[in-house]
Amino acid sequence: MARSELESIIDYILNKADPGEFEVIAKACERRRRDMGKYAGLGGLNPGALAGKMAASVQEGLTGSVTGLRNTVRDYVTRIVRQKEPGASDDDIEALLDQVLPDRSSEETGRAGEDGVDLPPEAMVMMVRDFCDYSLGMMPPSKQQELWEGIPEWQDQYWKSFSPEIKAFVKARLEARLDEEAFWSAVFSVLGI
Repeated sequence: MARSELESIIDYILNKADPGEFEVIAKACERRRRDMGKYAGLGGLNPGALAGKMAASVQEGLTGSVTGLRNTVRDYVTRIVRQKEPGASDDDIEALLDQVLPDRSSEETGRAGEDGVDLPPEAMVMMVRDFCDYSLGMMPPSKQQELWEGIPEWQDQYWKSFSPEIKAFVKARLEARLDEEAFWSAVFSVLGI
């Protein structure tokens, strides 16, 4: 983020936000602080920051083969790495990709949804988070608009990609039978994170 953007954000928070907007900003900051600790185990990936962009990549892959999806995600991660670390060698990027997105085509992971697509755990975490946030009324309108514009039937697509175990945990969370901490612990366990 450029310094001028940061200054604009701080100026808005300190001088322009009305009480309702300030409350929304404060809650967003609290949530971000919680999430920073919660997702530390994902090797530095921040699902909140990547969710929107990853959702578009995942949607493209859902209509194709598992191999096509995996290649889409790998290409997306490669672009991010090249953007953030322009000096990274091809070997460094390939090693990172193998670590973050290992080839599971020969393994039985149990994470494939009813459509048979087996997604990387990090992508699944972002999809579960978006699905729950929207269903619980915690998703900001801008994020909702981004998802609906990028993937018109995103909720149906996400639900189809969830394994039966993930679906059961999501239902329990939405029905308030699981608190947030127990829910994420269960989801991470199923995904092997």
